[in-house]
Amino acid sequence: MKKKLFAAALVLCSMVVLAQKSAMKFGKIDPEYFSMKSYPADSSAGALILGDIGDISITWNDARGWCMEFHRHFRVKVFNSHGFDLANFKITTMDLGPTYKEQITKLKASSYMMEGSKMVETSLTKDNVFIDEISSKEKSNNFSVPNLKEGCVFEVEYHIISDFYWILPDWEFQYTEPALFSELTVTTPEYFFFKTLMKGYISPTSTESKTYNRSIIFRYNDGTSNSVVYADNSKKFRFNDVPAFREEPFMTSVNNYLAAIEFELGSENFPLKKRDYTMSWEKISKELLEDTDFGVQLKRSCPLKDEAAALKISKPDPKERMIAAFELIRNSMSYNDKYGKYVTKNLRSAWDEKKGKSSDINLLLVSLLNEAGIEADPVILSTRENGALHPGQIILGKFNYVIAEARIGEERFLLDATDKKLPYTMLPERCLNGKGRRISQTPSLNDWVNLMGGVSNERQLYAVTSLHANGNVSGEFSLMETAYYAHKRAEQIRAENTTDDYITKYESDYSGLYIDEMTIENTDDRLQPLYLKYKGTYNLSDESIKDIIYMNPTLGAGLSSNPFTAESREYPVDFKNPFSQKIINTITLPEGYDIAELPKSAMISLPDQLGNFRYSIAVNGSMIQFMSVLALRTAVITSENYPYLKELYSHIVAKNSELIVLKKR
Repeated sequence: MKKKLFAAALVLCSMVVLAQKSAMKFGKIDPEYFSMKSYPADSSAGALILGDIGDISITWNDARGWCMEFHRHFRVKVFNSHGFDLANFKITTMDLGPTYKEQITKLKASSYMMEGSKMVETSLTKDNVFIDEISSKEKSNNFSVPNLKEGCVFEVEYHIISDFYWILPDWEFQYTEPALFSELTVTTPEYFFFKTLMKGYISPTSTESKTYNRSIIFRYNDGTSNSVVYADNSKKFRFNDVPAFREEPFMTSVNNYLAAIEFELGSENFPLKKRDYTMSWEKISKELLEDTDFGVQLKRSCPLKDEAAALKISKPDPKERMIAAFELIRNSMSYNDKYGKYVTKNLRSAWDEKKGKSSDINLLLVSLLNEAGIEADPVILSTRENGALHPGQIILGKFNYVIAEARIGEERFLLDATDKKLPYTMLPERCLNGKGRRISQTPSLNDWVNLMGGVSNERQLYAVTSLHANGNVSGEFSLMETAYYAHKRAEQIRAENTTDDYITKYESDYSGLYIDEMTIENTDDRLQPLYLKYKGTYNLSDESIKDIIYMNPTLGAGLSSNPFTAESREYPVDFKNPFSQKIINTITLPEGYDIAELPKSAMISLPDQLGNFRYSIAVNGSMIQFMSVLALRTAVITSENYPYLKELYSHIVAKNSELIVLKKR
């Protein structure tokens, strides 16, 4: 987007002050805050945000033209060290040369403590602002509020002027600590229309809209002048008594849940010139396909022509050819742990250097697949830590990753060749985030692609055990895991120096377990299950003969605590994948004992066949057959079904705590 400039010298005459004056004055701290020991509404809080006031406006500057100005004033009461993180700041600015850049024109930060009846202020100095050169075009101004102590109050105020007037900063109304209020005022001339997206699970306490008249006076060299009158549209969003955001089990990026607002320029409507910037998925596909660092790379000659020709000969079956192409890229390329949707240089350089970021590797895979006669397209996505994509938010910048999709007949395969330990059937977990967008030269194929639920995790523990008269248990065990369960287990095994080291770690997870011998199978092949096969003893008691014996048939392998403790939950529960967890234990009882108590079989189900838990136990002569199965058929449980999930897990924990009781005859 090119900046609009007026030819004549301009003088901007403001008719009114747009933003309401801040309720906070820098350095003016209410003494009552120093005596606060905690926040009654949230006694666990490490800090209380006393106020966060932001002001975003587009203004005319004689020297620079249209500018975006951003002002923030942030004040916090610290109760304990858990609130210290709020005092760390990274303010990022862009600099594309003399025409387009951002500048911090004001930066103040101070902490305050009471010493007797006197308030002592410690201020930030320039020497304590550290510049991190992110790239040649972007830098981060990093600092921490000085002299931070428990009981202090601190505040930060800064002002940014940006030539990128079409980019308004995001604003978060919610934090990891509670806030008395958070307020943002956005003021834009009538010439600019911005689309807004409110995020999060709480709503504004109030919103207020106002319109102000402004004028720009054009003065010319011949002494004449001309005045242009236009309207400024101002909107204020205020959230009062904002609760702290607390992370809960099985969540994706925090950015998905915080109350926040984002902006996107929709159009410019000047009297003699109008331009529509509203994006559509068709525009995004066209933009990417024509981008020299994306689609143009796929149109150029494939760097692996010889390899593709060899694959056509050696692998006449299309699926085998696809797998071979995937493995060639995966095994040849070294991933540098960087995300991206554009290539670093070009695909030829990436292949020559045999290294690159995710986009280098996976666009190279798309190129090879097509050259080898396999229909393939890139799929752009947002990683889990980057946040979820809102269906109504058509912004290319929200995507930060690219994978490949291959199509053979009716089958479709999502491929990511960055992880040498994952097969073609599995995406890295960072990619399991809702849906991605296919970018194709065929218009009908430009559509959403489901990234979730393609693989189900399975964990099965088979045990053949003997319960002894002293209360100890011995037996043979086989633990089988697939997909991401197996991948995680394999990483844990590789992290240890020796198999014995891993056995010691494994034993520590189960009370009383001592392993005599263990074999590990299929550590590297994720197309096959991983197995741990071992013989061992659970030393749960001393060696004396017992009159009463207690045994938990799960042997500690079942769920022992409920991760879902909140009464209600506003956010979905994200397990990443459907899963099944099974325990089968065939128990031989000691002679001379009778069963005094035996848990009852049970089955509990979630609504809509989302999942269930089965607990089965039966006596067969001198043996007990036990089985428990927890199966979730979906990766995501909505907040509406959270109460049922919580109840299900409560039942599981209760059943897993029940004991078999034997009495000596």
